[in-house]
Amino acid sequence: MDIDNSVTPDTFRDKIIILQAKLTPILDDFEKYYVFYNKNPEFDEYKNMFDNIKNNLQQISSDLFSLSNSVDVNTEEINKKLKKLNILITEERKKNRELKGQLGIVGSEYDGSYEMINNYKEMYNNEYLKNWGLFLGVIFTGVILGTSFRSSQK
Repeated sequence: MDIDNSVTPDTFRDKIIILQAKLTPILDDFEKYYVFYNKNPEFDEYKNMFDNIKNNLQQISSDLFSLSNSVDVNTEEINKKLKKLNILITEERKKNRELKGQLGIVGSEYDGSYEMINNYKEMYNNEYLKNWGLFLGVIFTGVILGTSFRSSQK
């Protein structure tokens, strides 16, 4: 389980800063050439510059969308790794609890009371099964003795 291979937030932040740095002059040019183009639509130079700047804005928009998707994918990968790690931690805690119980290690009052409750449940279940076994044994013995005495009296 290697979480360190994930892309860091700094990488995404750096890409956003680069996009912001590109965006500011492009927006300034867009504003200027938008006005020029709409005032003088007959000049091809203004139209070409306006289209070029519009394409640059669309490219930045697509780069930002791609970056957003990369963040989402990276977040999903980290979530999957963390879920697997959580499962492994839960399994290790269970093993640790079992080993502590076998060694009789009690770390806190909660653990001590938990062990006592488990011990009482185990003792209760054992005694319960033993009582049922005795009860059924007595009935079975009574039936056998009753049938043997009846057959000997005939």
